[in-house]
Amino acid sequence: MNLRRFSIRRLLKFTAFLVVLSLIVFTSIFFIQQQNAQHDREALLNLEHLHQNNISLQKTRDDFLFRDLQSSELYRYGYSRATTQHDSLVRMIYKELKELENRFGNNQTININTLISKYDRQFRDLKELVIQRGFRDFGLEGELRSKIHQVEENVNQLRDYRLMSHMLMLRRHEKDYIIRRDSSYIVKFEKEHAAAQAYVEERYSSRGAETDKLLNDYSKLFHAYTEIDRQIGLNENKGAQAKLKELSLGLDRKINALRVELTQKLKTNSHRIYVTMLALILMTSTLLLLILAKIGKHITKTLKSIQHTLKKMGKGEIPGIIKIIGKDEFSGIEQSINELSVALQNTRKFAEEVGNGNFYSEVNVFGNSGEVGSKLLEMRQRLMKVAEERERNLHENEQRNWLNENLATMGEILRVKYENINELCFQFIRFTVKQTQALQGGVYIKKSDDAKGGEHIELVASYALDRRKYLNRTLDIHEGLPGACIYEKDIIFVTDIPKDYTHITTGLGHSNPSCLLLAPLVTDMKEILGCIEIASYLVFTPIQIEFVKKACISLASAIRFNEMIAFNERIIAEMKQKNMELLSSEEELKQNMEELKTIREDMERREQELSREIKELKQILKDYENEMLIRDLRN
Repeated sequence: MNLRRFSIRRLLKFTAFLVVLSLIVFTSIFFIQQQNAQHDREALLNLEHLHQNNISLQKTRDDFLFRDLQSSELYRYGYSRATTQHDSLVRMIYKELKELENRFGNNQTININTLISKYDRQFRDLKELVIQRGFRDFGLEGELRSKIHQVEENVNQLRDYRLMSHMLMLRRHEKDYIIRRDSSYIVKFEKEHAAAQAYVEERYSSRGAETDKLLNDYSKLFHAYTEIDRQIGLNENKGAQAKLKELSLGLDRKINALRVELTQKLKTNSHRIYVTMLALILMTSTLLLLILAKIGKHITKTLKSIQHTLKKMGKGEIPGIIKIIGKDEFSGIEQSINELSVALQNTRKFAEEVGNGNFYSEVNVFGNSGEVGSKLLEMRQRLMKVAEERERNLHENEQRNWLNENLATMGEILRVKYENINELCFQFIRFTVKQTQALQGGVYIKKSDDAKGGEHIELVASYALDRRKYLNRTLDIHEGLPGACIYEKDIIFVTDIPKDYTHITTGLGHSNPSCLLLAPLVTDMKEILGCIEIASYLVFTPIQIEFVKKACISLASAIRFNEMIAFNERIIAEMKQKNMELLSSEEELKQNMEELKTIREDMERREQELSREIKELKQILKDYENEMLIRDLRN
């Protein structure tokens, strides 16, 4: 069959139809077998739930026997947390069994239903026996307590200590049995009861009839209690407990047997599904591979020619014009490749002109339309702007690097520990003047005037002509440009200063610089500490002004930090002095405490002596009164 007579679209449609048809057949068969397997898996899941519920029933039984037997709720209302949970689990098991009967018709579900019914009845019988036996003030145990109290009242009226001893021993054997569930205490109880009856008959004869009756009633209650205990079972291998355990184990065996049977069925069905799916996959894959191989060979042969041309273009080569044969989809691709080759030739010519620096070369790519053509036109204009912007960015980067390096160096200067604030300010202003290429500079700090009760500005550091200047300048808080800078908390930058404008008062004297810069010292908490003043014959650049502004913030923080350190050191010295005084006072207090302790011991000794003398005087007085009484009786 010559596939060149068909278009690729028609060939792909035919292939897609075969794939969809195969998938429909495959999915239908798989769905039917999967539904059967899902039915069995749901049944197995129900059995697993049934198994878990059976385990929960066993746990509920243990909770009832070892926890709820001592709960007053069981004896007062007839139910407890364990019994409520048991009823809920039984209902859930019945629900699971009903679903199993609908999904998994098997006679074993009937046996499980019968076993769970027997287990439920046995549990309810056990609960009734437990309630009848009672606990503390409930049931037979409560009656035993009430009856022994009656015996105690009767024995107390007789005031017979031997009978009370018999009664206490009876009570002790009863309690030992209730606590340990040991049948040996029943024998001891009977012996003690017989001894108590014999003593009553021997000692009181006709008067002990009531006591004898009470003892007999007490013994009957005790034996009734032990009989119920025997029915319940003293351990899990006897009585009702053993029956419950046996039913639970039988239920577990039935469920496991059903699980094994259903698991085997699932394995068989899974193997059958696997074999069926494998056969279908092999048949469908073989058919599809033959068809796809035939179509692929046709497409590959045509694509290799196109790929060879595109590889040349990918390597940067411009191929010649392709001869187009036919009118299928590949013909359109070959026509597009020819048009792209022409456009690339024009682009190569434009790139050569731009590489030679001729940005005004004409562009004729794709007719100067479309994205590529219009973008090449825009590129010619942008190339002219890039050179200008690169020079401008280079200058800005140099200024930014200068700012970052100087700020980092300033940080290192401010982190050094100096003797005082003045030395810190001097190092700061010296570095600032040098880096800004200024003529001179000074640092003003705002200080309190204790004598006048106000504030003033004091020049604490100045630097000019590469040396330290020792100037003593004090200005009013609002005097001159430093006062204005501190008041406004903002930079003052003056560039237009005439030669005869000498009435402007600066902290550095009456010079006439061409540029004057004042910056406030403001902390992060917006607290003003002072200002700096820099004079220069050169106008400060914006990056230098930014450097001075940021450096002043760092200086303000460093000044505040050093003041805090000095304040803390002063506080620590005062605390050490107070600590020495406290230690001295503590030593005096210890001595006073020792003296007080000695005085207290002396007083206690004297008090004991006085108590002994008072006791002797009372004894003498008592003897004297007895002697006088004897005399009066003799007379």
